[in-house]
Amino acid sequence: MNYTYSEIKHIPELLKKIEDYSFEFNKDKRYIFVGCGSSFNLSLTASFVLEKFGIKTKVLTGGKVMTFNYVPDADVGIFISRTGESTETVKAAEIFKEKGVYTIGITCEKETTLEKVCDETFVFDFLHEESIVMTGSFVSILHFLVKRYSIVEKASKILEESEKFIENLDLKKYNHFIFLGFDEEYGISKEGALKMQEMAKQFVEYHEPLEYRHGPVSRISEHSLVVINSKDTENEYMLKKDLEKYTKVILLGRNGDIDIEYDNGLETPLKMIFSQVLSFKKAIVEGLNPDRPEKLSKSVII
Repeated sequence: MNYTYSEIKHIPELLKKIEDYSFEFNKDKRYIFVGCGSSFNLSLTASFVLEKFGIKTKVLTGGKVMTFNYVPDADVGIFISRTGESTETVKAAEIFKEKGVYTIGITCEKETTLEKVCDETFVFDFLHEESIVMTGSFVSILHFLVKRYSIVEKASKILEESEKFIENLDLKKYNHFIFLGFDEEYGISKEGALKMQEMAKQFVEYHEPLEYRHGPVSRISEHSLVVINSKDTENEYMLKKDLEKYTKVILLGRNGDIDIEYDNGLETPLKMIFSQVLSFKKAIVEGLNPDRPEKLSKSVII
């Protein structure tokens, strides 16, 4: 079994462990999330969700902070790095700390550089992944940041349903993958596209759903596969019907192809499971090793 597949299959177990931890956001404080790659997409998604509950947040890439020495007004900086060693994220934490901002790290490894730099660090070493690609840890950390209730049982159900659904797809047929969503659903759409790009080396796109008609749809063909991370709106269901004139469209939402009802973004960790399974299965069909994609490493060290 591939490491990547094992790490996806263990998501319900990981979620059960992460639910023993909590983070209390203060509505009177300003939070800045900083991350790179998947950690940035995670931060973007969490930020959209938290804003719905009155938490003041902003999201930056570690690269922007490092390049421009940029630190906006903030009370707390939250730095997410699975390995705790990504240069841009570590440097960003150092810059924030120099500016007097309280720094919190979130990582999946013990005794990392990020942990040494930050004022406080959540070290979830049980989320350690052998695969280069971030999967179970993404879902778990996202849930840790936004959770209001347990999703363990739902995760098991969604994992099983996703595998069954994807088994019935002729994945060899598709070479163009489009992920669509608004706000926090845009965040996981961006991450879904990244998973497909990393694991399966496919041509990918991510857009807001209705924006897709404004130009990008010109590339759609019978070899395209569209995934809509839906907010259960009439316009998104209409878009699915419209795009089905050209190709296969999968809607993740209430009464959708995978039935996950929208809940202010709290359900986004569950939707992410589908895109991870889809990307893994496509990689296998293409004869690629999703554990060790070429040119990638777990940490970008500059």
